[in-house]
Amino acid sequence: MVFASLSFAGEKNLVPSSHPEPPGQAPWWSIDVNTDYTLGSKIRKSGDFGSQAVYHYEIEALRNVYLFDHYYLQFGVDSERYDFSRSNSLYPSSIASVAGEIGFSYWTGDDFHSFLKFEPGVYFTRNHITLNSFDVPIRAVSGFKISAPVYLVLGVDADPFEQLPVIPICGVNWKINDQYNLRAVFPQPRFSYMPSKALELFLAADLVGGGYRNGPTDDPRTNNALLNYAEYRIASGLNYNPRKGLSVELTTGWSIERRFDYFRAGPDDSSEGAPYFKLDISISL
Repeated sequence: MVFASLSFAGEKNLVPSSHPEPPGQAPWWSIDVNTDYTLGSKIRKSGDFGSQAVYHYEIEALRNVYLFDHYYLQFGVDSERYDFSRSNSLYPSSIASVAGEIGFSYWTGDDFHSFLKFEPGVYFTRNHITLNSFDVPIRAVSGFKISAPVYLVLGVDADPFEQLPVIPICGVNWKINDQYNLRAVFPQPRFSYMPSKALELFLAADLVGGGYRNGPTDDPRTNNALLNYAEYRIASGLNYNPRKGLSVELTTGWSIERRFDYFRAGPDDSSEGAPYFKLDISISL
């Protein structure tokens, strides 16, 4: 689907031009740092375990390489980690991943450009890395312009470590006018109000987490088992762009549920809701 959309998107550029597209249209470097904290909440099936809080951070650095026309190669690294305030054989003390990123995209300046991305790396818990911690999640997404203000967004997330190995990405983005925008795209819908070009106020929902290989435990159900960790959130916030290539986003909201699902072994537990706070800084060079 993605490569077909790339072909259609680039139809007007199939004839070589006497003035080929110069490199540098897309930013050469993209760096994103985000961190958030979810306050303590009890896990429903383990009330005697106590209240558990979560600290999370992610650092991503990507390099864009111009290929030809509007086509780009993108590569880099991504490091992510969740640290939990309480742990036992069922609930890990930490969940982490260190992965490379390799992607191909067709970029003309639109927010919803086509891309295909591979993320080979290790996805593990309890600081325990083995050969079976290696995984290669894949994401493929494309945007189709229905009319000037409306885009149809379609794609998939594929990950063998997750309970649902293929998750659809679908929805529409409607730029209502210069101030209002509705991005009704699963799994990250967002409604925005922009009082100025530098400031965005928004309401949003989010699904974070992924699939990980659990470390050794004394519980046969969780010992080296696959763990699907997910957190469902709703929030409001603001995004500030003081200059081109710099974005600072502050979010506060409610974590509806955190879920620990050992989908092949049996235990599937979820937490009560709790407030959370997030800071995200993005830099393009």
